[in-house]
Amino acid sequence: CPLDLEEYSHCPVAIDAKEIFLGFEEILSCSTTSVKVVSSEREYFKYCDAQTGLRALIGFVMASSACPVLSKMRGMAHYHLPFASIDEIVFRVTSSYLLSQYYVHQDGGQADWDLKGLRKHYKDMLTINYDFLQRIRIASKADANLDVLSTLFSISSVLSISLEKHLRQLKPLFVDIPAEMPPPMSVD
Repeated sequence: CPLDLEEYSHCPVAIDAKEIFLGFEEILSCSTTSVKVVSSEREYFKYCDAQTGLRALIGFVMASSACPVLSKMRGMAHYHLPFASIDEIVFRVTSSYLLSQYYVHQDGGQADWDLKGLRKHYKDMLTINYDFLQRIRIASKADANLDVLSTLFSISSVLSISLEKHLRQLKPLFVDIPAEMPPPMSVD
């Protein structure tokens, strides 16, 4: 954790998420539920397992916390997309990062168009999610909290290890790919 223990006696994410984790400490991941997320712009609804609903909430809380690593995602938290697929996460994370680099460039800084900082950010998040999982494991009686953090750990792992692979899969959506050339015509 990069926070100075003298200035911060408790983890900002833990403080923000405490009541949520306590509310789900006895809930099983596979419990079915109806989840409704309301923002000022729209509403989302999904009939799903408890883990999926809780992941949407905890992801938002973590990204909007005062944690210096996770707060880099506050733009994504502002435009939160609950229940996102891995492709949607890759799209949003990369787009958000590139927008932040545009602002760095506009302010005269050196922009990171190669996404090196994004890969490092997800390695840092991998550590944070793992350590946070270990703390929650001690406090949880059922598995919903643990499964949510395990999933967030897995997403961080996927993005830190195989971001390029996922970006290649998205490439055809954004780049004109030339149609296959017909075979040359023979002249007899």
